[in-house]
Formats: sequence, C-alpha cells, structure tokens
Amino acid sequence: MDAKHLNQTQTVESTSLEERLLDLVARKDLSTLGHSNRVATLTREWAEFMSSRGLWIGVSPARIGSAARMHDVGKVMVPDSVLLKAGPLDALERELMNAHAEAGYEMVRDRDVSGYSAMAVRHHHERWDGQGYPLGLQGEEIPFQAQVVSIVDAFDAMTEDRVYRKGRSPEEALAEIERCAGSHFSPARVAEFVQFIHARNG
Repeated sequence: MDAKHLNQTQTVESTSLEERLLDLVARKDLSTLGHSNRVATLTREWAEFMSSRGLWIGVSPARIGSAARMHDVGKVMVPDSVLLKAGPLDALERELMNAHAEAGYEMVRDRDVSGYSAMAVRHHHERWDGQGYPLGLQGEEIPFQAQVVSIVDAFDAMTEDRVYRKGRSPEEALAEIERCAGSHFSPARVAEFVQFIHARNG
C-alpha cells in the first residue's frame, strides 16, 4: 500500500475510532463531550492558522483535531462521584481523575494505527518542567501533539464556567498560559498560541 492510501486508511480508522469513543463520552457526561469538541475545534483552527503561515509543516489540522477530540476519553473510566463532583477534588479524588490519561491511552492505543492520537491522549497532562503526569516527561520528550492539546485543553478549561467558579475571560486565561510558559507549557507553543488567539480575535 502506498503512502497516500495508507494515510487515507489511517484517517478512516481514526474517524471511526473517534466516533465510537466520543459516543461513550456522551453517555457518561455531556459537559466532557462539549469540552472535547471545543478543544478539537480550537486545535484544528490553530493548526490551520500555522499552516497558512508556512509553519507546522507536516501537521494535519484534521488529524491533530481528531487527537484533541479524544484527549479526555479516559474520563469514562472515572467514577461519577469524582467526575461530576460540584466542587474541588480532594487528594484521592484527584488521583482517580488523573488516571484518565492512562485509561484513555489504553482505550485508544490498540486501535490507533499510527499511535498519533494515543500519544496525545496519554501525554496531554505532562508539563514542560517534568512535573506532570502520567510519566513525568520533560521538554521535547513530550510529543508535539500533546504539547499543543495541553495548551488548548487548559485554555478551554479556564474559560468554562463551573458550578463552583466563574470561568475566566479569554484575556485572563491567555495571560495565565503565558505565565506558565516554561513550567507547564512549551515556550514555543505558547508564543504560537498567543499569536493565533490575537489573530483569531482580531
């Protein structure tokens, strides 16, 4: 099979996998599904923006958007008492919540031909300084697609209203992401994201 047909096959398989897993998410928690869809849309738009400027060569907006849409599928394995809790989590609950990265990876990896989405799912909570989870990867050890998804995930989470807090404005969320460049996030990806958001918001 030539490269063109292989890529087409991977895209079809990824789409089919994505829809099956997102159906599980929808049955579990519609707010998680909404978050996943927003993260996917913003990630795809960011990739399209970078591509239009001759950057992120070889990064498919559709492919990285699909990976972003699946980033939280592991939350279907988190107990409802934790996932749906209307307030901050305690230490044990946080541990159960954090397990969603590995759980999602287990759900995706054997059905993801290239491993591209599986790496985004597993590593979107790694931190640039190595203090993230599940493996404590540091710097460029973190897969590119996970570096991207982690920023969009955080941006959407910060701007979303929760039962126990009001969401931040996009400007406030962006300032927080800039503050966390070099600790939580790749400095290069943060600079690119800031450029994208400013251009997107005119």
